[in-house]
Amino acid sequence: MAIDLWGFKDVKDLEKNTSDFPETILKEQISALGDKTGFVLYGKPLYMKVNTYEIEYKAATIFNVVVPVLDDYSKTIMIMYSNFECNFPVAITVGKDFTDDMECFEPSYECNNIDEFKEALKKILCSDEVMSVIKTLYSKANMLGN
Repeated sequence: MAIDLWGFKDVKDLEKNTSDFPETILKEQISALGDKTGFVLYGKPLYMKVNTYEIEYKAATIFNVVVPVLDDYSKTIMIMYSNFECNFPVAITVGKDFTDDMECFEPSYECNNIDEFKEALKKILCSDEVMSVIKTLYSKANMLGN
């Protein structure tokens, strides 16, 4: 029998121990959008590698809202920037796309711990700007879906 020297028992143990990481929390919120709207809208993450030396972060997680009945129309809500081997810091841009960020990187939020991240994410998802986009897309999709 092989010796197992890893610090976790199985994938469930690993998932439990990563439940308070920014990527996990963002993934939960992305999933919640579909559940909350009956999948009239749903969230879809997209991962990009940052290939510029002007930005200290090397990974981008893009939160897109997808509207299936509008030919899978997609709108970027926010982008979270991080580094591969550490949880913090993270930076978040809102209302911009990845190309815009690569030309002029000006994060709306910079978070150094989980509490700052959760607070920033709550502000973003409850903001007038994001709620306006969600309401408008839902209204258009709901009209076409019925």
